[in-house]
Amino acid sequence: MYNYHIGEYIKRKREEKEIKQDELCYGICDRSTLSRIERGKQEPSYYILKALLQRLGISEDRCQILMGPQEFEISELQREIVADNVRHDFSSALKKIRRLEELSQSAENPLLQQFILRVRAAAGYEENGERLDYDNPTQRKMLIQALELTCPGITMENVGSFLLSEDEAKIINQIAITYSEEGNRRQAIEIYRQLIRYVQSHFAGCEVGQVMLPLTAYNYSRLLGQERRYEEAIEIAELGRQCCVKYNKCRFLGGLLFNIAYCLHDLGKDVESMELMIQSYYVNKAMDRTRSCEVVRKYAKETLKLEIS
Repeated sequence: MYNYHIGEYIKRKREEKEIKQDELCYGICDRSTLSRIERGKQEPSYYILKALLQRLGISEDRCQILMGPQEFEISELQREIVADNVRHDFSSALKKIRRLEELSQSAENPLLQQFILRVRAAAGYEENGERLDYDNPTQRKMLIQALELTCPGITMENVGSFLLSEDEAKIINQIAITYSEEGNRRQAIEIYRQLIRYVQSHFAGCEVGQVMLPLTAYNYSRLLGQERRYEEAIEIAELGRQCCVKYNKCRFLGGLLFNIAYCLHDLGKDVESMELMIQSYYVNKAMDRTRSCEVVRKYAKETLKLEIS
């Protein structure tokens, strides 16, 4: 992207989306800084550029960002920590988080501090050589603190009035999960209702939307199914499934298929449910998701009397 001058590109995309400078840079940098970036008078740091692009619905991977040695190490650590958390390899994640915290002491960057709070909330902490999880209220406090670093004044009731990046939307997703895990499904559902509406309206067709729509649809439809709101759950899960297929994003496909199958069974449509349950199993198997395969196989056997091998 530097071949086309990144500032001009940001300005063009911002104006296409009818976003004001104040909205785009809120909590990230001063308006005067964004103005200089757009006029080519200042090159953005890696952190600021990443956040600005995400709020425009663009993956930072699209840009060939020039980074110094420390920025490169930080970027690689961030990628590895996210991957460790997804695999539930929390001990490895915590080791890398400690290194990231060492580097952040000299960086003094709120975007980096936000990332650290977000991943540490998921990875937990160590005590006497043992890794422990934060309880849900503590996780939520950490996540809200992280969100307020770039979205001062945001609450779970006014999400739609803010311009969000992918990272900020993922923090809101994590906050909803804390409510769900402590049994407050209705609060989690309300957060997801706002979040999926935001993703559909602000990230439609964008690279960020291709990531966030399946993620949000999976979690939202799962909770709707648990609340026996089956038709709504199927509708939301189908939105996510279509996005997975259209953009070749398969991470949540198996889970979305399972959510639809679960609801169809409770609606008495067992033939359709069995077909999707089998599809869910083999999608998960193709992606080496052993635990998900076992969940699907157990549910199919106990509920549908269906043996999947």
